[in-house]
Amino acid sequence: MAEKASLFHRHTGVYGICITNNRILVIRKILGPYSGRYDLPGGRLENEESLQEGVIREFREETGCTVREMKSIGVCDFATTWYFRNELETVHHIAMLYTVTVETAELNDEVEAFDEQDSNGALWVALDEVTPDNASPLVLQAVEWIRTGTLHVNRQSFDFIK
Repeated sequence: MAEKASLFHRHTGVYGICITNNRILVIRKILGPYSGRYDLPGGRLENEESLQEGVIREFREETGCTVREMKSIGVCDFATTWYFRNELETVHHIAMLYTVTVETAELNDEVEAFDEQDSNGALWVALDEVTPDNASPLVLQAVEWIRTGTLHVNRQSFDFIK
């Protein structure tokens, strides 16, 4: 039987799926349960920020790119278990997903550091190079959506216990 997490956190955010030439735009995660993995550009909203404003801001901060177009595709959620400060934590992640078109010439390999910055640059990754070992659940969900056109209705669970 799996050990029960002593901590619980719910994270709600907005994220963009940007695809070109069979590649997906991802960020390098440096904090949190997905540290060391590819993740989608995005995150939580700031005070009084709309969903669309949040996607635009997060893309600028994490990739350096300007969003030209976006379209809502739906919501997915999943639970991730990991060790946070030596305690087992479950994160319930709720993600509002958008397809995004960007000015690709603006892509930043490094991003500006600020408090709570959890990414270190953006890159294009071929869809067939995305694996459960190198990507966050968000990226895995995005690749599945790209291939099938569907999002999971039921919450999935992922363990990042090392």
